[in-house]
Amino acid sequence: MTPNEFYTSTLAECGTTLKRLGRRSLTVAMLRLAVFAATVAAIVMLWHSTAAVAACFVAGLIVFLYLAKFSNRLAAAKQIEEAKILWAQNHIDRLQLKLDKLPKGEQHADANHDYTFDIDVFGSKSLFSLLDSTATPYGSEQLAAWLKNPKETAADTVLRQEAVRELAAKNAFRLKMASAGTVATNEMAECKKVSDEVPDFSVNGIQKAAIAVIPYIYVILFTLMAFDIVPGLLIFNVFLLTLILGSLQAKRVGRLHEWITRKVATVTCCADIFKTIEEEEFSSAVLQQLQRNMGSDRGNASELSRRLARYINNLDQRYNVFGYAIMNGFLLWDWRQLNNIDRWMKANGKHLDDWKNAIAEYDAFCALASFAFNNPDYTFPTLDTTGKVVMEAKQAGHPLIPSDRCVCNDIHCLSEGSFFVVTGANMAGKSTYLRTVAVNYLLALVGAPVFAAEMTFSPATLYTGLRTSDSLSDGASYFFAELSRLQKMVKRAEAGERMFVILDEILRGTNSVDKQKGSLGLVSKLVRLSVTGIIATHDLALGSLADSFPDKVSNYRFEAEIDGSRLTFSYRLLPGIAQNTNAYFLMQTMGII
Repeated sequence: MTPNEFYTSTLAECGTTLKRLGRRSLTVAMLRLAVFAATVAAIVMLWHSTAAVAACFVAGLIVFLYLAKFSNRLAAAKQIEEAKILWAQNHIDRLQLKLDKLPKGEQHADANHDYTFDIDVFGSKSLFSLLDSTATPYGSEQLAAWLKNPKETAADTVLRQEAVRELAAKNAFRLKMASAGTVATNEMAECKKVSDEVPDFSVNGIQKAAIAVIPYIYVILFTLMAFDIVPGLLIFNVFLLTLILGSLQAKRVGRLHEWITRKVATVTCCADIFKTIEEEEFSSAVLQQLQRNMGSDRGNASELSRRLARYINNLDQRYNVFGYAIMNGFLLWDWRQLNNIDRWMKANGKHLDDWKNAIAEYDAFCALASFAFNNPDYTFPTLDTTGKVVMEAKQAGHPLIPSDRCVCNDIHCLSEGSFFVVTGANMAGKSTYLRTVAVNYLLALVGAPVFAAEMTFSPATLYTGLRTSDSLSDGASYFFAELSRLQKMVKRAEAGERMFVILDEILRGTNSVDKQKGSLGLVSKLVRLSVTGIIATHDLALGSLADSFPDKVSNYRFEAEIDGSRLTFSYRLLPGIAQNTNAYFLMQTMGII
């Protein structure tokens, strides 16, 4: 089954299920109305009999509450199906490169980053839009972190590839994760920033004793009242006293309730995600470890999070005046729930970050796996265990260019300390080629498949200079901004950092002679520092570097063909230095000169 067939069939199946659930919901709603009307009618007809009225009321209430619970289950099931439909439709859009309505990750954009700004990792119609099918904010943040800082060893990359490969074959699991994650995200409270410091939920010894004793006191008092030994007024007075005691720390309880709702309740919404992960079997070492991280000596994450959710929901009763009075007057309800939460936090609070991290990584892995599933023709690159081959690929293309318009080129072997000088006319394909190299290298670093027939690489720091922007607010010109970026790159190389650099037409802000001298000097220094990279330029003189470093520098070109009044491009990478130019021809053709 092709990706498009899978998503289309998912849409059809979920649409059918959603219609069926809608019909059931309507039926249940009508039954609830009928039960309510029948109960009221029965009470009116049997008003003369207290016992009969009570029986009708209790029976009607039980049936009504059951139908309400069933209705809630149907609503939850509808949410799941709607989430599945959204997931499938978004992936169909990704297959068609319709990325306008998909996550852009603009909050992660940084013009000063090593490469993300240059190669459109974030923003409109970006790599992030193509990749980010995560269902939770945790997963989205994790995916962005991987794309911004994929500093793993070759061994880490292999482990990540194994995880992505395994999940790519688990369509049902990814679909379940996506639906559970979407529902959980929708249920999460609007969390404002609160302190990471866990407050004190504990109750003192007197309060614990009162919690334990007060129910038994009421049982005794009600028993004695039944035998006319004590008056009902005594029970009322005990109730008032208990209510007053329970209200003494109402403000503190309110603050603690707000903190745990904003800070922790987001995890309790993820119980279905935890359960989905817990029930799946994994062979990948990374996925197995993450699964183990979701347990504790007191149970697994799904069970424990549901228990905490009950405690938090129990505290919600304090916002109902009648419920607050009854529950605290008879059971010291607020104290009881604080004690439960305190015991839970002391036993399991240390695991919360592990659980969140597990959700984040599973969600991010599922996004990369969906990318792999969506592109069955892509390949997982081979890690060069010697560390000498930084980048090499056959028939590499850019994943954001439609396949029917994408011209694929080889990336000839770039060993450590070697450089390609790519020359060519305007619009011939140099910049696209550089971005193709950079994007595929980044995909390889994060463990994803790449748009290439085959690829071999070894991890290094990716650093680009393709799109330097002015910093007018800082009083920095384009030229100075570019120099600052190049300086940063050189200093890191001098410090011994293993780097793969990709540069496009550097030093544009100076005259041609100065630009030529500066470019020659920079590449020469980078080669001596064993930096690996590619530089694209219009300056054919840079081709002379191959004479100075015959074993380190190679020349490649993109040519423009002029046939009479026609200008054509093959967009094919060829060996050697470019022979043709097109600026003068275009100016003539457009009537500029």
